[in-house]
Amino acid sequence: MIAEAALGVFITLAALQDVKTREIDPRIFLAAAAPAAALIYLNWGNPLYLFSLAVGASLALLMRALGSGYADSIALALISAAPPIFFLPTPFVVVMAGSALLPATMLWLFLNNRRRPCRMSALEKITHICVTREEFAKNPLKYIVGEVKDMEKYDPTAARVEGQWIKAKYGLPYLVYLAVGYWVYLVARALG
Repeated sequence: MIAEAALGVFITLAALQDVKTREIDPRIFLAAAAPAAALIYLNWGNPLYLFSLAVGASLALLMRALGSGYADSIALALISAAPPIFFLPTPFVVVMAGSALLPATMLWLFLNNRRRPCRMSALEKITHICVTREEFAKNPLKYIVGEVKDMEKYDPTAARVEGQWIKAKYGLPYLVYLAVGYWVYLVARALG
């Protein structure tokens, strides 16, 4: 359980750094590799574990291929090193637990957008946020403007901003959801 907790600490540090700067010091992931390697070594003979590890590695590669950031993909691969519970692959449990934050995020976005002048569809009201040009200029890392196919190539300073109000995606890093989901996984593992 110590290796799982250490991995959680490193994933959380990466998530916090991602929120602040949108870049993660590679040394955090290098340090996280030590508890991940220990977990792989300790669980190597378990077929369910190997399946969980393969699912996580496959999901990490797929996420990156679909344009997710490297940090999210690396974090998911690292999380996959933790042993599965409930006969479910660890990445599945973590992603599902982290998804519990999504309704709260959607509600927050909807409530913030109610009195703002941006034209949005019903779906955009729960997936985007209407911000002033000044707010965007003050915190460009928090927002994603325009259609972005690959987060690694997104540059907020190059975003085309027109008008006083901007419709943007709120850029809460997916790594935050993974970190929360991982801690839920650890609690479930400790209780089960």
